[in-house]
Amino acid sequence: QSGVEGSRPLSPLCIAPPRALAILAMSGLAERLKEYHRSARPKKGDEVPAKHVAYFLGGLYAVIHLLQYIDLWTLLILATVGYVLYRHIQSTLQMASSNSEEAAPDARPRTAREGGPVKAKGSSSGKKSGKKG
Repeated sequence: QSGVEGSRPLSPLCIAPPRALAILAMSGLAERLKEYHRSARPKKGDEVPAKHVAYFLGGLYAVIHLLQYIDLWTLLILATVGYVLYRHIQSTLQMASSNSEEAAPDARPRTAREGGPVKAKGSSSGKKSGKKG
């Protein structure tokens, strides 16, 4: 103790050398990593669905089969180009479907609440104008 009345004893962290502080910090990190590893581990009842296994094995068979005819780099390039084209087609179809969904509500007349054009009560939109030509 420091000998001054009312003071608390120093904590071990205040008098610990820097190496001990680093070890304490690493042990905290290690504990957090162990906890994360425990929480990320699959539960006992969790199993991979048969559909995922079938897709994996089918894809593996296709890659091995294609490697008989073309080299690995060409296969990787073709796979990348195929993925880019797939994403482009997918986004195009999504945009087309969203445009058709937007066009469907336009077929019905809009009301004042929906922000559509509303005719004024006193307007003569359907009548001839007073001027004769």
